[in-house]
Formats: sequence, C-alpha cells, structure tokens
Amino acid sequence: MNAHHDNAPLYRRFAELLHRTIGLDAASLGHSAIERAVDQRAAAWCADGHAEATLNDYWEATQCSPSMVQALIETVVVPETWFYRDADAFKALARLARERLAERGNALPLRVLSLPCSTGEEPYTIAMTLLDSGVDAAQLRIDAMDISDRSLAVAQRAVYGRNSFRGNAFPFRDAHFTRTEDGWRLAPRVVEAVRFSGANLMQLDASSLGVYDFVFCRNVLIYFDREAQQKALQALNSVLAENGTLFVGPAETGLLMRYGMQSAKIPLAFAFRRGAPEEAQLNSRHTAPLATAAALAMTRSPVPALAPPHVFSAQPFAWPDPVARTPFNGVPSFTPRDGVAPYMRETSTPAPPPAHNPLSPAANAARDTLQAAHALADAGRLAEAATAINAYLEHHAPHADAFYLLGVLADANGDANLARSQYRKALYLDPQHAEALAHLATLLELEGDPHGARLLMQRVSRAQGAQRG
Repeated sequence: MNAHHDNAPLYRRFAELLHRTIGLDAASLGHSAIERAVDQRAAAWCADGHAEATLNDYWEATQCSPSMVQALIETVVVPETWFYRDADAFKALARLARERLAERGNALPLRVLSLPCSTGEEPYTIAMTLLDSGVDAAQLRIDAMDISDRSLAVAQRAVYGRNSFRGNAFPFRDAHFTRTEDGWRLAPRVVEAVRFSGANLMQLDASSLGVYDFVFCRNVLIYFDREAQQKALQALNSVLAENGTLFVGPAETGLLMRYGMQSAKIPLAFAFRRGAPEEAQLNSRHTAPLATAAALAMTRSPVPALAPPHVFSAQPFAWPDPVARTPFNGVPSFTPRDGVAPYMRETSTPAPPPAHNPLSPAANAARDTLQAAHALADAGRLAEAATAINAYLEHHAPHADAFYLLGVLADANGDANLARSQYRKALYLDPQHAEALAHLATLLELEGDPHGARLLMQRVSRAQGAQRG
C-alpha cells in the first residue's frame, strides 16, 4: 500500500461512496474512522489473494463489487444497543398503542417500524412492551430493518449476551428469556412478532411498505448531511400513518421541528407527529446538519420520557430505592436502571413515604423534591420543575441527582451550555454518576469532541460494571 498521505484523495472517494450509499456524512463520524475502516477492509482484501495490490486497486475492485461495498459498510456501522434502552420511550409507546387500538376498535393491526433495528434489541423490546401491555399478537405487526446483514443475522438468532442487558433490573428477562450455554434465548412468542429484512434508509421503497402507526428511527439522522436528512425524512414521512408517531433521538428533536414536524407533547419522549400542511414545508434555510461523532449506529439518548400505565406488573421502572447508593453528605443518590436513564415512579404525584422510613429528613426532602420535579416535567411544566429543584438547592446540601435532573431539563429546552454545567456539577459530587456521565458524553459528541465522549463512556462502563459486580 502507498503511504497514508498519498492516499488522501482515495479516502475522500471512499467517504463520498459511503455518502452516496448510506447517507453518511464523513464529518459526523470522523474522517479518521472512515480511513481506519477502509484500511481494515483493504488489508483483508489484500490478504485474500491480492498481496501486491494497492489501495487504488482496492478502490477499483469495489466499483464492480456490491459485496465489497457491503463489507465496508459493515465495518463502518458499529452496533451499540441493549434491551429497554431509554425505557420510558417504550412506556410511552404502550400507552399510545392502547389508545390507538381503542380509537379504531381493534379493526386493524398495529404496524410498527424499527429502522435501523441493529441487532434486534429495539424491535424485540417493542414486541415485549406491547405484548406485556395487553396487545394481542394478532393485532400486532412489527417490521425491523437494517442495512447490516451481520446485525440482522444476530437479531434473527435471538440469543443475547450480557452486554444486551444493562442496569440492574431485568424482570423482562425472567419473563421472556431462557438461559442457555451461550447467552439468553428470547421466547418464540416474542421472536415471531418481529419480521426482519434488509433496508437502506437512503434507498427506501416507501411505496411497497405501506404506512405505520409508529416509527422508531432514533439517532441516525444526526450522521447525515442536509441533503441526506431531507431524503430520509421524506421517506419516513411517507410511511408514517395519519396521526402516526415518529420516535427519534434527543439530538434530533430540533431537526424534526425545523422540518415541520410537531412534538407529540409527551414531555421528554422525543416523539413527533406530522405537522400542519403549512408547517410541513421543508425550510432549506434552517436545515443545517447536526454534528456528532462516534460509530454510525452508536446512539445514546438517556433522557427520561413520560411514563404511561405499568408495562410490567413487577414495576421494573419504579422510582429506584433511595438507599441503594452511598449517601453524599447525608443525601442519597439514586440507582440507575436499565442503562443510564433514571426510571421514575409511574405516578403524577410524589409517593408517600413508607411506614418505616430509615432515611434522614434531608434524604426525604431530596427524594420528595426530585419526585415532585419529575411530576412537573411529566405535565410539561419544565420551568416549574427547574424552579423547584433550584429552590431546594438554595436551602439544602448539594445533591448530584438534583444537578443531574437540572441538566436533563436544560437539555430538553435546548440549552446545551447550561446542561453541560449542571452535569459537571453532578459529577463533581458523584464522579461515578452514570446518567450524568452519559448525558455529558452525548453533549461532547454533538460538539465534536469524540475523544472526550469516549473517555466519559468508558467511565460509564466501569460504573455499571461495578454495580453489576
């Protein structure tokens, strides 16, 4: 192979190829990441009978080999997902699905699309959520699509390892999985509810798919440039049913609004519906791509969403036990559940304290304040929620979870600078606060600091590993 600097024009060609093929904006992923993927695939090709080949030879070979292009795509796309990731979004789905079925008298099945579906955790979570909420399998059709053949093969095998189960509450695993020698095998009832197929969002044949009541397309648009974003959103809009709901990632909410979509008015759920005709006109003056860095399918959206009625009778998303983590200055933190999102009690008012309450008055005040703030956020009263927390902090000791929740509220209002400041305050008080680490990592990614984001996510992994250990 030629020296690296001599290959710069070829690397640009590969970046353009990936942009044409899957819409990837090289700046969002990082040019060095694309170069590493190209080098990896080129080395494998050279080792497979082309020992004297150059990078230009590899480029020429890809031009007449769709399988080689696909292999490069597989190298660029790095799946990072787990079951009940951002679980509150699925709780919102359960409530909306029941309402939609009730409106039309169960006459038609619910249709749900997960694109991209990665290795299957998201569509299978959709299936478990809806089945557990009382939706009959006959009333349900879930289509899961991804560009990665490798990921689809993992999904269809439906056997998952430890990395697919994050947090420390897994009632769904007990209910739907069987332990095997190589992992946990998902129950046939859930597997049969999902249909997997290959699809490229940039080349989606929307006319052949029909329309869907719910579409999950989360944390993908941020990797596209303006042209690709517009093409993707047009495709998603064409498959979204009238009054259907589109779920996106937190970093994409501003983009959706700029493209004329309307919030579903579910606080912190990142759910959108088609806007009025006059609002749905794409405004090319306000469609600058959102910058980020990390692997193409690596997505983190750990902001909690509105909680509907219970999904599981075991209430795995209830407000965490406030004595589960070591108190800081007498004020407890809360145990993160199922990844990095805090799953609050599913009520609109703070729960009464138990008859025997071992917590100090300060701990009780912190718990009640945060519960009340979450209730205000659920009602869409974000400013009041922030005011309540700030009022508490004026008269009590600093509290990591209070600053963390202030960061979440600032994130929801689009104030990245304030959110960053609040997350750092939370981490000053609790350096292993997984939720604050993950949120801050997301902000660093969006601001073009992938190295800093990776360091923070390594701390998240260590913190979660310590909890599991």
